[in-house]
Amino acid sequence: MDATELTSEDVATPPARFQLFNDEELASFIDSADSDNTKKQIKYSVSVFDDYCKQAHIDYADLDNAALDVLLSKFYAGVRNKQGKLYSKKSIQAIRFGLQRHFLSQRGVDIVKSQEFSVSSKAFKALLVTLKQQGKAVVNKHPPVSKPDMDRNQASASLDITTASGLQNKVFIDTMVYFANRGMENLRVMKPEDFLLQTEAESGREFYSLKDFGTKNHAMDDIASQGGRMYDIQGNPRGPVATLKKYLDKLNPQCQWTWQRPKKMVTEDVSVWYDNSPLGRDTLQNMMKKISMAAGCTKVYTNHCLRATTVTLLDHAGCVNRDIMTVSGHRSETSIKHYVSTSEGKKEQMSDIISATLNHPGPSGSTLNMPHHKLNKSSPSDGDILPSEDTEPMSLSQVDQIMNSIANSPNVLQDVSNTVCNVSNQNPSAFNFHGCMVNIYNK
Repeated sequence: MDATELTSEDVATPPARFQLFNDEELASFIDSADSDNTKKQIKYSVSVFDDYCKQAHIDYADLDNAALDVLLSKFYAGVRNKQGKLYSKKSIQAIRFGLQRHFLSQRGVDIVKSQEFSVSSKAFKALLVTLKQQGKAVVNKHPPVSKPDMDRNQASASLDITTASGLQNKVFIDTMVYFANRGMENLRVMKPEDFLLQTEAESGREFYSLKDFGTKNHAMDDIASQGGRMYDIQGNPRGPVATLKKYLDKLNPQCQWTWQRPKKMVTEDVSVWYDNSPLGRDTLQNMMKKISMAAGCTKVYTNHCLRATTVTLLDHAGCVNRDIMTVSGHRSETSIKHYVSTSEGKKEQMSDIISATLNHPGPSGSTLNMPHHKLNKSSPSDGDILPSEDTEPMSLSQVDQIMNSIANSPNVLQDVSNTVCNVSNQNPSAFNFHGCMVNIYNK
């Protein structure tokens, strides 16, 4: 055939380089940047605001920014839940966030940051003060799993690694804690290949890292969302690496997802322990709740409690916030502080210390015997103070006498730390230091 006889059908059309979006497809593409939870929050916030405007007989569609600012001020002051009561601080902040995103999308205006909405911002701050006064400003944080409860979980049949469900539960807790995963985030889309097995060059230890997913804190930046590592514990069949290896090996190869439905009856010689079906969203969301209830824990924990456990464990161990952030993926140190709190045991110890100092009399006039608490100098925030068994606390007059002695005799200067010491001067007297640390410097 002559080249001049070629028709258009004979010439292959090159693939299109660009994808062309119509208006509807473009709107859907932009909308996909928001998580499902964000979309739900925006929808709920707008519905609450719409209900308020209907009751007030106001159509805000055509209001200018100044009028919308006034309307929002009245809304913040008068908004109530369906029971006619004030929302909690967390709920009203979520409603404001949803409205902020809505008006940014619909009107291109930021009702939170723009100076045009200064009046409503003041009204919102006044609402927060009101909530604080009425005791509704306390945010119920996700509590970390306590050591006794974690021991209960590990000893429970729910974490028996010879069963399909027990092995899955064990790996689930390890994954959530070592990688500080947030609640349900990315669980449903995790795949076996997302767990990367590597070997530490210097120590030779094996460890797993997790693929970098898009998360709430790192949806658009180039910062790793999860930097935690799960190292092996040699000789321990229940170690995190050993159990994850076993779990991945027992998964159904026909199913692409990590969290698959476990078979009820399995044995070690069976190669596949899981069905060709992923766990549902509700099942994943309630994993830790189910595990903690089966183990008889003192609290019913949620998946997010495991993330709080990671931050709390590392903080109490003395890890600095910037290092914890590389594991948890938090964007700021301020966010870390929301997870870290004084433990109930610590509060009990501090109460006992105060009681020992106040020296409350017992029923018959005798002194109450309080538990002894020792101060750990390497970690003051975790340590406890140990009262002396054979001495009484110093009185204010004794403290004054010590200070006068120091002023009159510089030679007695010394470092007194966590013990009962005698400080001698020209007129020998003994002074007891009780449950405290005193540093005296001669300048």
